[in-house]
Amino acid sequence: MEGSEIDDILSHLSTSINHVISEILDLPNTTDEKLSLYGPYLGRSLLELSATALIARLDPFKIILIKGKQETSEYDLGKPHSTAIRWQGDIVDVAVPDLWAEKSLKNPTRALLGAYQIELVLKDSAQKIVDEADEQSLGTWYSELTKTDTKGLFSTLRGKITALFSSFSKGVHHELLIPNQSVLDRDTVYSLINDAFFVVATLGLLLSRVPHAYQKSSIADCDICYKNAKELELG
Repeated sequence: MEGSEIDDILSHLSTSINHVISEILDLPNTTDEKLSLYGPYLGRSLLELSATALIARLDPFKIILIKGKQETSEYDLGKPHSTAIRWQGDIVDVAVPDLWAEKSLKNPTRALLGAYQIELVLKDSAQKIVDEADEQSLGTWYSELTKTDTKGLFSTLRGKITALFSSFSKGVHHELLIPNQSVLDRDTVYSLINDAFFVVATLGLLLSRVPHAYQKSSIADCDICYKNAKELELG
């Protein structure tokens, strides 16, 4: 049976994520020089691909629109496109002091970790996980999820994902004017990538409790995947 357009997109993203993770797991076999060069690229790729897949499950229209544009003859690799996923605006966004003010509602942010997704969707998911799961079902990362209340959890996730994107970008854009290995050494790259595993796995776990998320697996399967993701950590 032929899949839907969004299924095809998710399949492509899944394949790409698996390729990136395979390369990440091979980093311990690389030289320090190659790791400092290649590790940040892989870490940022993991963040971007995973975030795009999560958006596809929460907001399929946005992703289908992007694919539609890319399939047109007008799509030009040499220029930016307004339809493209943007870290600031689609993944994270500025704070919204009053969610229900008319000014805020004229153009409400739909960012994955924006104020509305957190308040209206993800907070309930986080509470369900705290109430229904435990360390046996989710593994040792469960303690990270329950260190604070849900407000603190999302503050942590936003802080981590923002810092990770910035840290990986330092290597991707070659903005460092000092040797990469002096700041992006093996321990640092490992730590950053391990944090990225935690963040993307946790966001995926949160979506497992969202009733309207597209292509949901069973909660039990999602919990097992989350527990197993911890085993991917480098070090």
